[in-house]
Amino acid sequence: MSGAAAQVRRLLNLVPYLLEHEGAKLTEVAAEFNVSEKQLRKDLETLWMCGLPGGLPDDLMEAHIGEGGTIHLENAEAIVRPLRFSVREAVALLVALRALAQLPGVADRDALLRAIAKLEEAAGERGAQASQRVTVAFEARATVLDRIRQALDHGRRLRLEYFVPSRDQVTGRDVDPMRVILSDGHAYLEGWCRRSEAVRTFRLSRIVAIEVLDVAAEVPEAAEPNDLDEGVLRPAADDPLVTLEVTRHARWVAENYPNEGVEELPEGGLRIALRAPDQGRILRLVLRLGADGRIVDPPALADQVRKTAAEALALYGDVEGAA
Repeated sequence: MSGAAAQVRRLLNLVPYLLEHEGAKLTEVAAEFNVSEKQLRKDLETLWMCGLPGGLPDDLMEAHIGEGGTIHLENAEAIVRPLRFSVREAVALLVALRALAQLPGVADRDALLRAIAKLEEAAGERGAQASQRVTVAFEARATVLDRIRQALDHGRRLRLEYFVPSRDQVTGRDVDPMRVILSDGHAYLEGWCRRSEAVRTFRLSRIVAIEVLDVAAEVPEAAEPNDLDEGVLRPAADDPLVTLEVTRHARWVAENYPNEGVEELPEGGLRIALRAPDQGRILRLVLRLGADGRIVDPPALADQVRKTAAEALALYGDVEGAA
């Protein structure tokens, strides 16, 4: 898990803990959360910038370290109040939960369905009806989902024909399925790839053909599911290498995208080398960066970015002309 993601998770647990253990000592809390005292002090300093909207003195939390290293927290009661969803928030959550319920391999589907029922009751008739009018359709073919569900239910190996966009080729491989993941609007199969002898993630929409084999799936005991806090797509050593240059305003790219190396540029910019298991993701990143980022290599991907940007600008011109 990245440092920022780990700190956010820690802070969300730290505040209720400190409210329940008023006057806890710095050393004890650091040991409880398995961090150094230096890191805990940084976390407490971060709390000074957290709280309710408005940013007034009484809106933000205040963490003080008293004599003997005791910690005292003020203005933090709001975080332990029960959350209240608006109708729009409840509908969004209901749609997401119903989408999750459609995926194969859900560990406790009954618990998920009970959660949906409770949320529908809390959302009221208006919220429940609104969420039921929204249909979630996965980009994967129904056959693919059915075969994966069958393999997971019966512990069988899968044979895939899989399109790899970075190499523009279809590869065949046998996979022992582990789970199905839903991330950023896409569904993925995670499993032990017999060809790579490692845990691999396959986007369902790129599965060209799929077959359930009459062979038991054998996922090695040492195989661990990927940590989703670091993203679904993990670069491999044989993925294409992309060189990206960003200005000082986009230095965050180096912290949020796994990379092979970073080089400082004048005026605070960076040259970043990263592997691209999905070049479409890098293309979308650079388009989002606008003037703050450009692809140096490979030239073909840089040309594709320019072409896509030009087509998007042309569409804006068409809209203005129609208006």
